[in-house]
Amino acid sequence: MPLQEVYMGLGSAVYALAKSDGQLQPAETETVKRILTQHTHGEIAVSAYALKEAYNVPVEEAYAFAMRRFQANGKELNESLKKEFVAILEEVAQSHDDVSRKEEEFIRRFRRDLRRL
Repeated sequence: MPLQEVYMGLGSAVYALAKSDGQLQPAETETVKRILTQHTHGEIAVSAYALKEAYNVPVEEAYAFAMRRFQANGKELNESLKKEFVAILEEVAQSHDDVSRKEEEFIRRFRRDLRRL
């Protein structure tokens, strides 16, 4: 189950990114579903994203949840997976017109926090 937990964290982090500039963009949500479902445990990440969206969870709360999942399951979160998760966030951010300053800051913070785990 640890890998599923990591993907729950990913879904939560992607939700926090998508919402970081104030609102969820329909293009971002579609991209999230398309990208995540290509991964082995992507459906779990999509479910986590959808739950956060349904309950309109604040960005910081969703981000903190993601980091707790990653920290608790650190053995599963290898360097390759960390890079993949950053790439997923970048792809989601670029899915609509342009990447906002808040999204850029969010991705920098995410990358930095993952390095510390």
